[in-house]
Amino acid sequence: MKTIAFLASISAALAVVSHAETTAENSPAKSAVIAIDRAFEAAYAKADTKAVADFFTEDAHYTSDNGRTFDGRTAIEESVRGAFAKNNGAKLAIALDSVRLLAPDVLLERGSTAVTAKDGETNGALYTAVYVKKDGKWKISQLVETPQSDATGHDQLSQLGWLVGNWEDADKGDDLTVRSQYIWARGGNFLTRNVTVKRGGETTLEGWQIIGWDPIEGCIRSWTFDDEGGFSEGRLTREGNRWLQRETGVTADGSRTAADNTFSKVSDDRFTWESNNRTLDGLPQPGIGRIEINRMKGQ
Repeated sequence: MKTIAFLASISAALAVVSHAETTAENSPAKSAVIAIDRAFEAAYAKADTKAVADFFTEDAHYTSDNGRTFDGRTAIEESVRGAFAKNNGAKLAIALDSVRLLAPDVLLERGSTAVTAKDGETNGALYTAVYVKKDGKWKISQLVETPQSDATGHDQLSQLGWLVGNWEDADKGDDLTVRSQYIWARGGNFLTRNVTVKRGGETTLEGWQIIGWDPIEGCIRSWTFDDEGGFSEGRLTREGNRWLQRETGVTADGSRTAADNTFSKVSDDRFTWESNNRTLDGLPQPGIGRIEINRMKGQ
């Protein structure tokens, strides 16, 4: 139902794109690397030294961001064990920038990492990883980290600065429009979004959203409210030129909602939004197909 789709787009918060050279968006190589990154984060969160080491080849070479080098999986495993001992309970977030296939069994990944300690302190690094495929599995053959300057909340969020301005998506068949205005909050540490849904010339729904960096979770988060009394919060993960948002909320009547939303930047003046794995009080709901959102002319 188109009306539901447009009302649901109130939760479409943001998208970002990497301009680095990448493989095709849905390439098997890129999908494999994304899966490895998520599994690596999970193993790190569990402080599973062996699981982390198993992502590397037996003869892998690792250069840490402090310049230390480790040759072979055994040496890498010992370095990981030492890191866990010093920083127990830390969380790792991997932001993939690009994946490039160098040969059928060799690929290059670039990105950045953020390690958030239990006390909330976050340290980041840039990385380049070379993978080789052995026995049908991609393994890290070489990993090189380089220091990354400490980033403020504004620094983390500034990648979304292109959203500032006015946007619109319209369904002429239903005479329905959704207009969004993104602006920087005072201090530059949050983006705010005002949403107005109109049918004909009459406003039928208004909403407000706050987007900011969470130094404890090490991710961008969003909080959304509507004038009927509903609200939701989301956590966003970057995957190349897409952002994935896991959003949970409560409707005005107390029903619980959940959805996996995907935001993709097409250009500086256009992005798309879609929503899947939607539930209402735990019951599956229809997904929402891709909606195109355009910058209003003159903005």
